[in-house]
Amino acid sequence: MVAALAASLLAFNGCNLDYPPTAAVSDSSLTDADYQALLNGVYDGAQNYRLVMEDIAADNLNSKSWYVDMDDNDPTTSSENINDLWQQLYGAVQRCNNLINLVEKHTGTSTVNLTEIAAQARIVRAWLYMRITANWGDAPLLTTVTDEPVSRAPEDSVWRLVKQDLEYGMAHAPAFSTAGYASRVAAKALLARVLLIAPTPVQDKARARQLAEEVIADGHFALADHYADIWHAKTSKEMILQWTNTSTDSGSYGWFLRSNIVDQYEKENGAGSAAPGGNGRYELPVDQALIRAYEEGDERKAASVRHLKLKNGTETYDCIKYPNTDKSDSYPVVRIAEMYLIVAEAAGYPEGVKRLNELRAKRGVAALQTGSTVTAANFMARIMHERRVEFFAEGQRWYDLRRWFNSGPEGRQAVRALCKYRTGEAAGSRPQASDKLNIAENGYNLLWPITTVAIDNDRNLLPNNPGY
Repeated sequence: MVAALAASLLAFNGCNLDYPPTAAVSDSSLTDADYQALLNGVYDGAQNYRLVMEDIAADNLNSKSWYVDMDDNDPTTSSENINDLWQQLYGAVQRCNNLINLVEKHTGTSTVNLTEIAAQARIVRAWLYMRITANWGDAPLLTTVTDEPVSRAPEDSVWRLVKQDLEYGMAHAPAFSTAGYASRVAAKALLARVLLIAPTPVQDKARARQLAEEVIADGHFALADHYADIWHAKTSKEMILQWTNTSTDSGSYGWFLRSNIVDQYEKENGAGSAAPGGNGRYELPVDQALIRAYEEGDERKAASVRHLKLKNGTETYDCIKYPNTDKSDSYPVVRIAEMYLIVAEAAGYPEGVKRLNELRAKRGVAALQTGSTVTAANFMARIMHERRVEFFAEGQRWYDLRRWFNSGPEGRQAVRALCKYRTGEAAGSRPQASDKLNIAENGYNLLWPITTVAIDNDRNLLPNNPGY
């Protein structure tokens, strides 16, 4: 039976429907091993999504060829990149739905805790829907396995399901054992995120702050003494939840991020001189605006970005947060550092400065002084700066830009000021200007289009997002 389940799971990614279904499986024929196999498939579906896509769309990474439409913020309804992401996310949602539905219909006895298994699937589904609604806004809200046409639900409704799934996970998921599995505390940490960043009808900053403080006090997690310990030594207690890659998964995107002149650099400068991180494809260079954003003494820079220059003048700026040459680096889903920034943002100025400075102290940067280096007027910009350098290449920047833009005139102006130089502007006049970021004046392209492929399969997805 396990082999048959594996075959049905492969059908998720091979189907050309807008939200791929899975083969129906009778719950009466499932063994305990089958339920575990289905749960493994749920994790595998989430692991397949590449978090760096949002950093490419934002002002952290550039694309040399493959993702230029996303990098230029000019995707069309025929974008293969956007369609692939849609397919990956909904294929993974359907894996979750399949397992959740089977557990709900289960009537026999079992030696495994099926409630805990379903709770893990619901935490994963919540994370997937967070990505979907952050990137497309209104979206089909599927909770059962189906390939029937489905209309898009309002964005608020999607966030409400995310909240419900995480509440369920808080109550029924297993206790924390390792960051590789969804736990009750992981659900709590993700719910703190949701209650901070979701649109107003779902947002609850007071509870977000409370939950984040509870996670900080949990005892399992701590800010790393050195930022590099998270990514290179991998000895920190920062990770609350991660999608685990092994050498046989080839899931990590580090190969495409790392410099392609490492070998030559080490020939010129000695073995190990370019460490950490071996040679790569260098498809996704680091945006120069990010490099300029790091403050003096910020150890996140050396642990995240590498600058190599050959004797012939060739140079690269690459991301080294995923350095393993066998592609086994795990993807962070939520870390303890985020809880500090959730508390800071939810508390607001000046109360939130305390937690903000606690994080900055661990990262080697000077404390912000209320009324001087941080004020009520620039507090949100300070939060967004800290989130950018803390979560670089972790898939958070794009939605941060969107929610900042939508926060009001000041946020809109701040995001527009990060865009690439416009015609007539003098080089150097805006040091924060991105190499590629190009957000429209009305911000329409902070949402991605529903692709023609998806619409051809389901006309109920119309109307498309404004501007497409």
